[in-house]
Amino acid sequence: MTTWNLTEMQRHVLICNGSTCMGAGAEEVTQQIRDEIRIHRLDEKIHTSRTRCNGRCKDKCVVIDYPKGTWYSVQQEETARAIVHETVEEDSIIYSMEQGERKRGESRFKGINKYRKGKGPMKKAVLFVGHGSRLEAGNEEVRQFIDQTRGDIDSSLLVETCFLEFASPNIEDGIQLCIEKGADEIHVIPIILLHAGHSKLHIPAEIEHAKEHFPDIRFTYGQTIGVHDEVIEILKTRLTEVGLDVNQKHEDTAILLIGRGGSDPYANADFYKISRLLWESLDVSIIENAFMGVTKPTVQDGMERCIKLGAKKIVMLPYFLFTGILMERMKKNAEQFRSDYPHTTIEIAEYFGYHPKLRTVLLERMNQALDGTSTGMQDLENFRIYAEEHGYEHHHH
Repeated sequence: MTTWNLTEMQRHVLICNGSTCMGAGAEEVTQQIRDEIRIHRLDEKIHTSRTRCNGRCKDKCVVIDYPKGTWYSVQQEETARAIVHETVEEDSIIYSMEQGERKRGESRFKGINKYRKGKGPMKKAVLFVGHGSRLEAGNEEVRQFIDQTRGDIDSSLLVETCFLEFASPNIEDGIQLCIEKGADEIHVIPIILLHAGHSKLHIPAEIEHAKEHFPDIRFTYGQTIGVHDEVIEILKTRLTEVGLDVNQKHEDTAILLIGRGGSDPYANADFYKISRLLWESLDVSIIENAFMGVTKPTVQDGMERCIKLGAKKIVMLPYFLFTGILMERMKKNAEQFRSDYPHTTIEIAEYFGYHPKLRTVLLERMNQALDGTSTGMQDLENFRIYAEEHGYEHHHH
């Protein structure tokens, strides 16, 4: 709310709108506090501001009331409204600067020291970042995949998993967890196929945000899976599983390689490059590309083109890491295509899943981050330049 005249102002309430608090209802808290101020006509006396982060993410949502300097943990509407009247129950008070004491019980989270203490050996953490899916089965596949990969990772490393969106913990919470467990270095590894907006902007933004609040923690960033020889081998394995002999010639067979689709032209170009490399390693007459959304050609477009080119058999080959809503939609598409084209054999292959070669690629990306050879560090620098030129609002995904 706007305050034109500050002469009557007695209190300034800072409401955390950082990503963790926003994910826990900070928008509602903001509106509840402002509504209570409006109802009691206290606009001239109490001014509110949204902040980027108040630094106590585990006490979400965090509100600070100055000049007394009282820190609140707001998890219910009545607490939000009580802040206006300074009648908050003691259990929701994190700290009172006026009285110089912490109010919340010892059993509650104390917060994280932002600065390293002592000169002991550095403790490293590897934080894998999955995309996240509205379908929980896909998120669970990511967690299980990382669990299976732990046996190939140095036991001295902390290993945690988080998600960019749709699932918990998010990246900010994942970083917090690593620091809680004593990490001095955090190596963030994206489990993402192609280098696009998520890996160029969204994940770097989360890392840069964390660096502001934990300046004594060293962060590195890994690169995406990208164009990799092992990816071609994974695709060939999935084709073999649906009965395609990858060592034989297939004149009447088409492969429809299907990706998620995005607005980044370079990521889409990499997808076509992978398609070409797959074509070079097989003896099939037709490989077509299609996308599930955002860009074209659509899956329907790709299927129609395969039919027009004379394919008697079409293999729908998903370029997806794990299951999710789009994978379920693709299966329904296959059923519809079989009905629409009864004289054409239409198969749908499996997504990447737990393929051991995927583990090989991911471990390679992890080791590159650990030894300083990852191109991901350039992504962080590119993001900083982008943010300086264009600005970047830190969002909760």
